[in-house]
Amino acid sequence: MKLTFIAFFLFISTLSFSQLKTEAIDHVIDSNIYEGKRTISVFLPSSYNSENSIENFAVAYLFDAQFEPYFSMVSSIMSYYEQTNEGVPMIIVGIHTSNRWGEFGPVYKEDKNEQNKGADKLTEFLAKEVIPFVEEKYRTKSFKVGVGHSLGGTYVINEVTKENSIFNAVIAASPNLTVYNEQIVAQAVDYYTNSPSNSRFLYTSVGTEGEMEQNFKKSLLHLDSITAEKSLKNMTWKCDILKGENHMTTFVPTFNKGYLSLSSKLRLMDKELVKLADNPEYKMEDDLVRFYKELSLFNGEKNELTIDRVMAHAFKLSQYKKYTASIELFHFSDRMLEESEKSLEEKNKFKEKIKKQLLRGEFNLLVQKAKQFSEINNYKKASEIYIQAFKMDVVRATHVERMTAVSVFAQAGKVEEAFVQLDLLANYFKLQGNSMFVNDPLCKPLHSNSKWEDLMKVLVKNSEL
Repeated sequence: MKLTFIAFFLFISTLSFSQLKTEAIDHVIDSNIYEGKRTISVFLPSSYNSENSIENFAVAYLFDAQFEPYFSMVSSIMSYYEQTNEGVPMIIVGIHTSNRWGEFGPVYKEDKNEQNKGADKLTEFLAKEVIPFVEEKYRTKSFKVGVGHSLGGTYVINEVTKENSIFNAVIAASPNLTVYNEQIVAQAVDYYTNSPSNSRFLYTSVGTEGEMEQNFKKSLLHLDSITAEKSLKNMTWKCDILKGENHMTTFVPTFNKGYLSLSSKLRLMDKELVKLADNPEYKMEDDLVRFYKELSLFNGEKNELTIDRVMAHAFKLSQYKKYTASIELFHFSDRMLEESEKSLEEKNKFKEKIKKQLLRGEFNLLVQKAKQFSEINNYKKASEIYIQAFKMDVVRATHVERMTAVSVFAQAGKVEEAFVQLDLLANYFKLQGNSMFVNDPLCKPLHSNSKWEDLMKVLVKNSEL
């Protein structure tokens, strides 16, 4: 229990729960399209301003940012997930709106009045004035996300179901798709028919409480059924019905789930990496090749599976104790290295890193197997595997495994091997305290040996020093 707590504490301490700098800035744009001044708020993630950062970021356009708590909430959620390594950091551009229906509402196709531009005018404003301003001033990627609630959700779904949409992905909470006899639903059907191979991302939801949500739910479920029927293999569509949520409470769970889901499409998150490691159907290297190929299709960028990326994934898998998959990827990176155009000096540095990680991975895999046998009281087999592991040239940071092995050797009748490990723990690792051995009933076979008392005294002395 104590060791588990220490490991958990060390894991938590590696997260960036610290005073990382995040930033929000207001800009005023002189809009020719709206014939007046328009305000946008820009939130920069902490990694944007990190030392020597040259990274470009995807941009999320959030509608209704004139409501400051709403803008702050979204930027705080995203910042939280950035600093806990659960989400992909993005620049957030908050669009301030004064006439919600006049800007978010779709243009009625039967309306012959050319003055009623509604959502089309907002898209023109974004495409010609806001997006160029943001891309000139900040380090951005081409990938754009639309985020909206209620009429804001109506706008982003209306926009993303057009052929030349400014968005690659949208998150829409409680969108009203009933407008103009479900005109947006009909538009989506046309888009699906004309672009069956599209790779867009749509995450949407609706609550179950209140007349408004019940009304909106019918049209959203209509679009959901149509989308499911189309079986669009490259497009990501998810529609959630949030039980017990009303029109004003749907946004937080929608953004939370939508943002995490989108992040898992834009980056191979730890949870998904572990899933790949646990899937016996494919080799890990094939899984990675497929993921980065699909990512390139999704975000429209060239996403190369580099040696650095493969090694980073291999190292991450070792942290999650997926040693077999980790070893496979280190071997894969070694083969990639042979075919790379790196200099001989660079190759030698990489080879040395790979060699060390393979050695450590093979050691950990043996220890893991030994523990599995000890858990079913097969101490003889466990001790044989521990001996095999300890014969490897791995000493650094192996004291925890050696502590565990002492009782296994004792139960297997390998008393001398148990004292070899106790001697290392006392005199090399300078382990402090002897309670984990004295209080362990599995170590009783060692008590009668003359070395026991001497080594227990050394462990106590280490703690006093």
